[in-house]
Amino acid sequence: MKIRAIELTNIRRFAGRSARIEGIGDGITVLSEPNEFGKSTFFDALHALFFERHRGTRQTVKALQPHAGGAPEAAIEIDLPQGSYRIEKRWLSRPTARVLDGNGRIVAQDDEAEAWIDRLLGDGLAGPSGLLWVRQGLLGLEPEGTNANDKNERERGLGARRDLLSSVAGEIELMTGGRRLDAVLARVAEELGRLATTTLKPKAGAEWARAVDEAATLRDQEADLAGKAAGLSGDLARRTEVLRQLKQLDDPETERLRNDALTQAREAQRAALAHAEKLAEARQKLRLAELTVQATQTGIGQLEQLSDRLGRAEAELSQARDRLAKAETGAEEAAAADRLAADALGAASGQAQAIRARLDAAQRALLGRAARERATQLRKTLERAEELQRKRDQDRAQRELTAVNSASVTRAESARETRDRIAAQLEAQSVSVAIRYDGALRISADGEDIPEGSLRLSSARSFLLPGIGTMRVDPGAGAAEGLAEALTRANAELTARLAECGAATVAEARQRLAETQRLDQAMQASAALLAELAPQGLDTLRQELARAEAGAGRAEEPVEDPAGLEAALAAALAAEAEARAQSGAVHARAVTASEGRAVARSTAQVAQAAAEAARIDAGDLGQLARRLHGLRADLVLQTGLQTEAVALCQTLEAAAPDLETVQARLARAESVVTQAQQGRERLRGEYATLNGSIGALAEQGIEERLDEVRGKLTAAEARAARYAAEVQALSRLRSALEDARRKARDAYFAPVLRELEPLLSVLHPGAAMQIDDQSLLPVALTRNGQQESLDILSGGTREQIAILTRLAFARLYAHAGQSVPVILDDALVHSDDDRIEAMFTALHRVAKDQQIIVLTCRQRAFAALGGTRATAVISAI
Repeated sequence: MKIRAIELTNIRRFAGRSARIEGIGDGITVLSEPNEFGKSTFFDALHALFFERHRGTRQTVKALQPHAGGAPEAAIEIDLPQGSYRIEKRWLSRPTARVLDGNGRIVAQDDEAEAWIDRLLGDGLAGPSGLLWVRQGLLGLEPEGTNANDKNERERGLGARRDLLSSVAGEIELMTGGRRLDAVLARVAEELGRLATTTLKPKAGAEWARAVDEAATLRDQEADLAGKAAGLSGDLARRTEVLRQLKQLDDPETERLRNDALTQAREAQRAALAHAEKLAEARQKLRLAELTVQATQTGIGQLEQLSDRLGRAEAELSQARDRLAKAETGAEEAAAADRLAADALGAASGQAQAIRARLDAAQRALLGRAARERATQLRKTLERAEELQRKRDQDRAQRELTAVNSASVTRAESARETRDRIAAQLEAQSVSVAIRYDGALRISADGEDIPEGSLRLSSARSFLLPGIGTMRVDPGAGAAEGLAEALTRANAELTARLAECGAATVAEARQRLAETQRLDQAMQASAALLAELAPQGLDTLRQELARAEAGAGRAEEPVEDPAGLEAALAAALAAEAEARAQSGAVHARAVTASEGRAVARSTAQVAQAAAEAARIDAGDLGQLARRLHGLRADLVLQTGLQTEAVALCQTLEAAAPDLETVQARLARAESVVTQAQQGRERLRGEYATLNGSIGALAEQGIEERLDEVRGKLTAAEARAARYAAEVQALSRLRSALEDARRKARDAYFAPVLRELEPLLSVLHPGAAMQIDDQSLLPVALTRNGQQESLDILSGGTREQIAILTRLAFARLYAHAGQSVPVILDDALVHSDDDRIEAMFTALHRVAKDQQIIVLTCRQRAFAALGGTRATAVISAI
C-alpha cells in the first residue's frame, strides 16, 4: 500500500475548511510546516480513518471534532497492486464509510467498507499500536500506561508481531517448542514447586523439607548422645589415671627425695651468696687502686707540661722583643716620607683649583649668551603651544554641541532599513486601486470622497458606490494588517533613534557623525603637536622660559679663552693626580708600617703575659723537680698494689659458683614440692567429681539410646537424598528444555535482527540488540562490550532505537507480502546533529523500497533529509 494524498474536512483547527496533503512519493516524503499548523491533526485523523469505526463515538473520535461542532471527515488516496482507491469516513453526524476505485465507483460502503479496510490492514500492524507509526513525543515502542486501552494496545501489538514473525520465520509452535513442551515445563515446574523453592531449596512443609528437618534433628540428637557416650568413656579412663597419679604423689620415698633436693639447693644458695660478697669486696679494692694510679699519672703529666710551657714562653718573649725593635724603626721612616708626599699633593691641588676658578668664570659668560638665545626660542615655542591649546578648546566646545557616536547612527540606519523592508513588504501585499471619474458622482469611504488617482490598500476597506451599492476590497488574509502595525512601530523606533542622534533624518545623523569624527581628528592632531612642543605641559614650559630669562640677565662677557684654560687645567689635574698617586702609595706604606708596629707591640705584650703566667704556675724550678721525682716513686708503689688486687679478683672469680644457676635450682626444688602438694589436692577433688559424673551417666542408658538414634538418622538421610536427587534431575530437565526453547527463539528472532543490525550500525558501529522473548521487542543495547538496558539510555538514544525497530518491522512486513507506509510525526526531536544525520541515512537505506512519510516542524534541521516535499493546501468548504 502506498499513500498518495490525505484530505481532512472540518477537523479540529480546520473547522469549516478543507486541508489536503498532496505530492506523496514512493520513498521519503516530508511535510515541513511550523508549529500549530496541524500536522498531528493529519496523523490522528489518518489513524482514526484506519482504526476507528465510522459509527464510533469514543474519545479519540470526539477529539477530532472542532469547537464549533459539526461532523469531522477524512479521506485518503492509496495505490495497491490491483489499482488506485479512495477511502472516506465521516463520524458523529450522518456517519458513513466508503471505498471508491480510481474511476470514482463505490467499491464498498459502511460496514462493507470497514471490512474492506480490515482486510487491507490485516491485524493492524501499520498503526501506532502495531509498531510502525510514531506519534509526536513518543520515545518507546509501546504504551506505558496501565489503563485498559494501553493494555489492549500492547496485546494487539504483541499479537501482530507474533503473526508477522510467524509468517517470515515459521509457525509459532516450532519457535516455542510446541504446546507439549509447555505442558512438560508446567509439569516439571509443578513437581519442583511441590518439593523445592524457586532457588531449589527445600520447600517449607513439603516432603523434602520434612525429611531434611528430621535428619537434622536426629543428627543433633546423635551428636548429643555420642558426646555423652564419649564423655562417659573419657571419665572412666581419667579416673584410672587420677588414681595412678595420686599413688605416685603419696609415695614416702619420692617425697623424701623432693625434700632432700630442696635442702641441698638452699645450702648451695647460702655458699654462693657468701662467695659473691668476698668477690665484691676484692673488686672494690681493685677499683680504688686503679683510681690512685690514674691520679698519680695525671699529676706527673701536669708537672711535665708546666716545665715545657715555661721554656717555650721564655723563647717566644725574646723573639717578640727583637721584631718590635725593627718595626719601630720602619714606622718612623715611613711617616716622614708620608708627610713630604702630602705637602707636594697640597701644592698641586692649589694650582689646579686656581685654574678651575678662572675656567668657571669664562664658562658662565658663555652660558649667559646661550641662555639669552634659549629664552628667545622658548618664548616662540610657548606662543605656538598656547595657540594650539586655544584651538583644541574651541574644537572640544564645538564637538560637545554636535556629538553623536557611530553606534547611535548604526541603530538609526538599522531602524530605517527595518522600516523600509516592512514598507516594501506592505506595498507588495497591498492592492492598488486606480480611480478615474467621468461624471459628477464620487466614490466615498468612511464619509469622505475618494479623489482620482491610485489608491493602495493594505487592509480590507468598504467603498460606497453611488447608485450601485457597496464594494468591499480585501487584499488578503490579514497579513498586511500586521505589517501595517509593524510599520507604525518601525516608524516610532526610527524617530526615537534619530532623536538619540539629534537629527531629523539619517543623512543628517550621518553628517553630524562625520563632523564629530573630523573634530576628534583635529583635537587628536592638536594634542599630538602640543605634546611635542610641551611634553610636560604649558606650566613647565613657562617655568623653563623664566629660568632661561633669569640666566640671560646675569650673563657676563668672557674675559679669557676657555679652551686655553681647559688645557692648563688638564695639565694641572694630571700633575695633581700624579702627586695624589705618589702620596697614596707612600701613605699606604706608612699605614702598613704603623700596623706592623702595632702588631709587633701586641705580640710582645702577649708573649710577656704568657711568660709571666708560666712562671707563676711553675713556681720554683727546684721544687718542681722534687715534686716530679716524688710522684714517679709513688707511681711504682701504687702499680704493685694494683697488680696484687687484680690477682685476688681473678682468683675469686675463677672459684665463684654460678649464682643464677644456684637460684634456678632452688626455685625448681621449691616448685617441685609446691606442685606435689597442689597436685595431690587437685587430683583428690577431680576423683570425687568423676565418681559423681560416671554414676549419673551410667543410669541413663546412653549407648543403647545412641544406637537407636543412628538407625533413624540413616533412614531420614536416605529419604532426603532421594528428594534432593529428584529436585536436581527436575532442575536439569527444566534447564535443558528452556535451553532448547531459547535456541529455537534465537533462530526465530533472526529475521528481526537481520533487518535491524545494518540500520543500528549506521548509528552505533559494532553494536548489537537483545530482543525479549516475551514482548518480541528490544530490551538491551550492547556497545563496546557493555550491555545497557533501554530503560537507562538517554531519551534521544531510545527514540532512535524505537524508530530503527519500526523500520526493521516495516521491512519484515514487506517481506511477508504486505507493504505499508511508515509515518513519523515530529520524531527525532531528542537527537543531536550528528545522530540526526545518521538517522537520515538509515531512513534513506529503508526508503529505496519502503514508503516513509515524515511530518515535522523543524524546517532547517530536516532540510538535510532530502526526499520528496509534500504540499498542504487549505481551502474553505
